[in-house]
Amino acid sequence: MEQWYRDARSYLKQYRFYHSVVSQPFEDWLGLGIGKPKRLQQMELYCQRVTNAIDSIRDERQANLLRNEFVVADGSQRVAYELSGLSKSQYYVIRKQAMREWLQLINQHK
Repeated sequence: MEQWYRDARSYLKQYRFYHSVVSQPFEDWLGLGIGKPKRLQQMELYCQRVTNAIDSIRDERQANLLRNEFVVADGSQRVAYELSGLSKSQYYVIRKQAMREWLQLINQHK
């Protein structure tokens, strides 16, 4: 597996974790009224960048594949494959293309 592909998968898995954190309601436990911590704001920004890049993918099949694997609740590679309606070999070709385009888009917006 190529390094860029491993990096893209890692970034998208990181998105899934960050999204699970930022989707929780924020409580100002200390009562300081200072708003969300900076790290939480950074996680929200990262999540926005990831979803914006997926939304910017021109090929709708590629975008949906990434959404179904990484963005939707309970998404997974199996779910994305089943919803794609593609053969296994077609699925992996399109998935690789989707990862490449997503990585290019996310790097443009840095």
